Amino acid sequence: MNLKIITPLEVFNVDNVSSIHAEGLEGHFTILPHHADYVSALTSSIFSYERNGKKEFFAVDGGVLVKHSDNVELSFQHAVRANNIKELKTKMEEAFYEMTEEDKKTRTALALLEGNIAKLLQDLGNN
Repeated sequence: MNLKIITPLEVFNVDNVSSIHAEGLEGHFTILPHHADYVSALTSSIFSYERNGKKEFFAVDGGVLVKHSDNVELSFQHAVRANNIKELKTKMEEAFYEMTEEDKKTRTALALLEGNIAKLLQDLGNN
């Protein structure tokens, strides 16, 4: 099968995929070559595919899978990619840490903005 994975930051193609493992709203499923065409909304889960006896893993926050003929297209808003589960766990921890740091910066910026607005309103009230 030919696999195309699309995220907002990356699009990549993988040829000769022998199996795809995902989790949809209806539960876990596997797609093999020559399976019927299929469409599924994916849940936040671990997605994987196998090619030449090697697996690649993704932690995804949901998405859409469309299988048509020998082509499978997946679209994810966020995906973290790794060669094994241990590496995936490490990368997920790093991604969550980065998200937490961004949240802290955003909250700090909002607090400063709110403080400035409050000061401006107070100054307007005093005039």
